[in-house]
Amino acid sequence: MSLTVEEKGLIEEALSVYIQLAAQQYPQQQIQKIAMAAQEIINKLDSLGAGGGGGGGSDGAGRALNKPSGVSDEWFEAVCQSCDKMGAGGCEDKVTLKYPGKCDPILHYERAKFLSNKEKA
Repeated sequence: MSLTVEEKGLIEEALSVYIQLAAQQYPQQQIQKIAMAAQEIINKLDSLGAGGGGGGGSDGAGRALNKPSGVSDEWFEAVCQSCDKMGAGGCEDKVTLKYPGKCDPILHYERAKFLSNKEKA
């Protein structure tokens, strides 16, 4: 079974939204467990997509493992890889660790994307 990039993205985005909603209702310890479980699911999705090709994920083993949990592939590629808070072990931003996808660089990226789509319409 192989998932398309769009299907993987949809699942990752759904997990991200779930984590954000859960963060409003559950204590931080529980959110960390949920985020770790979500990251495991995303890792499994990458291995499903690898199929018979054998390379260990769509991004290569190094970058895919450093992607913060709850952050979509789009955000990771467009924002996180060029962010100065991204270290060897992953994102070191305290806001992103507590609320995935809510750091300033990602919010600025989403706002710019929204405005450019609004101008096109």
